[in-house]
Amino acid sequence: MKTQYFVFLHRPGPNWLKEKPVHEQPLEGHFQYMAQLSGSKILVLGGGFLDHSGAMGVLKAGSLDEAETLVAEDPAVCDGIVKTSVHPWFVTVGGTIEQSAIS
Repeated sequence: MKTQYFVFLHRPGPNWLKEKPVHEQPLEGHFQYMAQLSGSKILVLGGGFLDHSGAMGVLKAGSLDEAETLVAEDPAVCDGIVKTSVHPWFVTVGGTIEQSAIS
């Protein structure tokens, strides 16, 4: 079976702490979950937008239903801190990406 990729987008949800920056949001469970998916080679890459409007990631999964389930099990989604959408992604150009430098 060919690898299927899915992009997920996170935006502030109903329980996002308004007027608080992302580093003050209760996202510990989210980061642990993302690390677990990364360690399992399910999460290909992910990160927040520099304009603080949300975040995105890329998953490998067998189907859209599976990808949606994986994203729905994120503690930040379960707690309403973020709302999310999942989109099948057809990769036409492969490449390499490195982790962004912290400034």
